[in-house]
Amino acid sequence: MLNFREILLSDRDDLHAHLYKAQGYGSEYSFANLFFWGEQRVCFDCGTPLILSRFGTRYSYLMPLGGDRAALIGLLREDARERGIPFRLFGLLADDVAWLAERFPGEFVCRTVRDSFDYVYDIDRLAELHGKKLQAKRNHCNRFEDAYPDHRIVPLTKELLPVCAAFAERWYATHEQINPETDYSGERAALDKAFAYFDELHMDGVLVETTDGVVAFSMGNRIREDTFDVNFEKALADINGAYPVVNRAFARRIRAACPEIRLLNREDDMGLEGLRRAKESYFPDLLLEKSIAEAVE
Repeated sequence: MLNFREILLSDRDDLHAHLYKAQGYGSEYSFANLFFWGEQRVCFDCGTPLILSRFGTRYSYLMPLGGDRAALIGLLREDARERGIPFRLFGLLADDVAWLAERFPGEFVCRTVRDSFDYVYDIDRLAELHGKKLQAKRNHCNRFEDAYPDHRIVPLTKELLPVCAAFAERWYATHEQINPETDYSGERAALDKAFAYFDELHMDGVLVETTDGVVAFSMGNRIREDTFDVNFEKALADINGAYPVVNRAFARRIRAACPEIRLLNREDDMGLEGLRRAKESYFPDLLLEKSIAEAVE
């Protein structure tokens, strides 16, 4: 059995350096997301870092990057057998699916998972909201600016995190009343980690406030040479334009701080209808298709 253990903050440099090379891959290949979400474990004993993920009772292995992938998949398959769990790989791109079919014919069943597709956008398009398709977003931003001429947009710093945390608590309290069937516990735990280790994880973001207080914030981290990941975004939905304003402000903040960034990955929609509509309304430049592979027993 492989020596998987909890992912620690001290693993950040080693894991980030490895995952940073995953050009074209989704937001699963991010140290911050592995550190934030669910129960993620790492094994460093094979020359290439390997990840075992558990959400609830479901175990999956992240598709290995680098090294002898065929040999690594063999090791993971044996590890799953010894643990008595189904062997499942996640985070696969179309090329990975084709490679598995060629290298392990008949041994895996692959299926795309629409709920896990990442929404990827050109940063300039989100920063400027140019074009007819985004006219409605520009209109919402204009209405917000007209209604709140004294609003402020400031970079998110460690000193402002307690204000953001208090705002997030109010946001969750409201949404748990509106959507009692939705379980926010996983996201709340992930956001708490982001607040606790903001600087250590090299997070960046923006805060939007009016004279009445905070109305929105957004935060994320760089996951590729040309890609920034948007990990969390919260706003008051009853304030017209709060979401478009913070979305645009985040894009402008990252573009100014990191001019080499071309893409914003706004991650998946988790199958939530409202979130899917919101992300589709910005017309992604790329809807990154991802698959799961399950071993045929």
